Amino acid sequence: MSSKSTNCDICGATVSQIKNIYSHKKTDKCLTVKKIFEQKYNEYINKIKQLEINDKNLENEIKYLKEKIILLEKENIMNKEKAEEYRKIVEKSATKTTVKNNYTNNYLNLISQEPIRFGELSKQLKDVVTTNSLMFNEHEFHEHIVDNILKDENGKDKILCTDINRKNFSYKDETSGELISDPELERLREQLKKGADIKSVKRELLNKLIEQYENTEIDPYIKFYDILKKLEFGNPFIDHVAKKTYIKTKSNNAILE
Repeated sequence: MSSKSTNCDICGATVSQIKNIYSHKKTDKCLTVKKIFEQKYNEYINKIKQLEINDKNLENEIKYLKEKIILLEKENIMNKEKAEEYRKIVEKSATKTTVKNNYTNNYLNLISQEPIRFGELSKQLKDVVTTNSLMFNEHEFHEHIVDNILKDENGKDKILCTDINRKNFSYKDETSGELISDPELERLREQLKKGADIKSVKRELLNKLIEQYENTEIDPYIKFYDILKKLEFGNPFIDHVAKKTYIKTKSNNAILE
């Protein structure tokens, strides 16, 4: 049995085997994320020390900067917690078998004949996940993904929510053509997260935010982390897809065909 995959507690990337985590942390990608955090952290620390030495009357500004440090520390803790959450999801997904839907014939009348091609997701996402689309609000971004990834060229859904309360979804297997179940879209979301991890887009986005919020009270790095949360494809994304594709919203005539 192969070693289980894990997630880096620094950058959140998925590492195929736990034993490779230390090698991963030496990669340029991981070191860059760590360097950004450490540089910003050190900037605040150094500025606080300078203010305390030069002018003790600037207590309000020092307090503000200390709050910034606490926020960054909380962000780091959150990243570690998310890494553990992702590890559990991957582990659960690896042991879960897909099952045929009891209402296959009815669902096949509603779903697109075109399956979701997992091997092409990465290429598709390079066109869909851009600096501009990441600046969309959460609802607009999720709508953007659904329209451009989860629908065919005729606007027909490639995926159906079969139980909106339990967040059960079905879509066509690209190899067999049969409907398979993907509870909470675990399998699909893992592929979306991998495909949307576009280094050049993230770098361009960070540069744009630094330029946009320079000399303002808004911290571009915190803004950057907030925007990238969309690429986690978490519960807000699941809820959005469920509401858009729930079969109860479809025509009864279509179901009975």
